[in-house]
This record gives sequence, C-alpha cells and structure tokens, in this order.
Amino acid sequence: MPATMPLPHLRPISDLRTDLNGICKEARESRSPIFLTKNGTATLVVMDCDAYERQRQHERYVLKLREAEIEARYHPESVSQASLDEHIADVLATLKEHSRA
Repeated sequence: MPATMPLPHLRPISDLRTDLNGICKEARESRSPIFLTKNGTATLVVMDCDAYERQRQHERYVLKLREAEIEARYHPESVSQASLDEHIADVLATLKEHSRA
C-alpha cells in the first residue's frame, strides 16, 4: 500500500485579520506550511521560521549530496594523500624556480 501524503493545512486568507494568533500557533505547532486561500485558490503560504530554516538547510544538504554524486560519477578516481603532497611539492618547487629567474 503506498504511503499517503498528509493533507495540507488550509485556511481562508481572512484568518490573517481575524485569527492571526491562531495561524501563528498552528504554524509553530505543526511545523508545516499553512496554505491561505482566497476564493478557494491557494494564494499565500505561511510557515514557522524555525521550520523554514530547517527545510532550507535540508535542501542545501540534498544539493551538496547531488553535487557529490555527480562529481563521483564523472571523476571516479581518487587521489592518495601522498600523491597529492608530491604534486603540491612539485608545484611549489616550480614556482620557486620561476621566481628566481
């Protein structure tokens, strides 16, 4: 049986005028976006700041993971620390020689 998506929190946009404290409390407690509707159409989304920041951080982590997966796909070889140290020493030696000339 497929997992069901939770129903979105819906409220009329007029609740911004009549029940702002209730909207704030619901957003804080549910940690989910609240969709405010006007004439039956979603118009605005309200979300608790902490929940929003957590969501943004999660999105950044997912993006970094995707970047790492792409990098691993196109650059599957790894470099040992010793090889890297040797390469850096060669580059520095070359720079030193050029600066003397």
